[in-house]
This record gives sequence, structure tokens and C-alpha cells, in this order.
Amino acid sequence: MMYSKIVVAYDRSEDSEKALQQAVKLAEINHASIHLVHVSKESNKFTTQPETRIPYGTGSIGNEGHAGVPSPVQESGSDGVLIEKSKGEALLREVKETLYHMGVNVQSDVRVGDPAKEIVDHAVITEADLIVIGSRGLSGMKKWMLGSVSQKVAQQSPCPVLIVK
Repeated sequence: MMYSKIVVAYDRSEDSEKALQQAVKLAEINHASIHLVHVSKESNKFTTQPETRIPYGTGSIGNEGHAGVPSPVQESGSDGVLIEKSKGEALLREVKETLYHMGVNVQSDVRVGDPAKEIVDHAVITEADLIVIGSRGLSGMKKWMLGSVSQKVAQQSPCPVLIVK
């Protein structure tokens, strides 16, 4: 089977790191692109923690390197969702840079909501040939109550799913 688009569910857990390594090997063999997807949980907390608020004009973090330019604000969602989403984007940016320097064609997306649904939706939208996912994510303890995300993805996916242990 040849793969051209591989979706990798990534959350910094040990299993998602292993899934990413496996996906990179497959991408290199198949000259495929990797589509990283990170799903942030919807946060009900309206937080205004200092580390997530950058005073206007400080220049410490700007949009595309323009100091003091406020980033566009998304219309839907609470501050909590925006904060979770920006954490996810920062997480993927690091991984993306590493893969880019390895010569891997990589794209990324941060989604908010139910992890299994969002991963499958992302695979549908990108017309993925394969989803690579770790057998356990960061919320390993909740697994026995909710059923695992990887199992749900495998059941709902339109394409093959590789579950990495």
C-alpha cells in the first residue's frame, strides 16, 4: 500500500511520540506528506493567567514577527479555548520545525473538541490515506471510562489506522 498523506495525532505523550516516529519512517519510504493534528480540549475556564497574556507593544511575541501587532481574535469560543488552541499551536510548531529540517513535507492543524471525532474529521478533510495514532494519549486514566481514542478513531476512520504502542 502506498501512502501520500499521513495524519498523525500528536499530544506530546510517549505513545504519540512513537506514532510520530513511525509515521516519519512511512513518509520517507512513500515520499508522503505528514499532517499533524492536535486536539485541544474545550476549556470551560475563563482564564487570564499572566503567562498567556502578552501586553500590547512589548514585542516579545508578535504575529509573524511583527512586534506589538495583535493576533487576529477568533470570533467563536471563550478565552479558555483560545488559550488551549495557542498552546497546541506552539506544541506543533516545534515538531513541525524538526520535521521540516529532516526534509519531511509537514502541515499541522489544531482542533478543539472530542479527540476521536476531530482526528477522523481531519483525515476526511485532508483525504488522508492513513492515520497514525498512539495507543494511549496523555489522558490514559480516563481511558477505562470513555474507551480509548485510538479505538474510536479505528472504528470511525475512512482510511486504515495504525495504532502504535
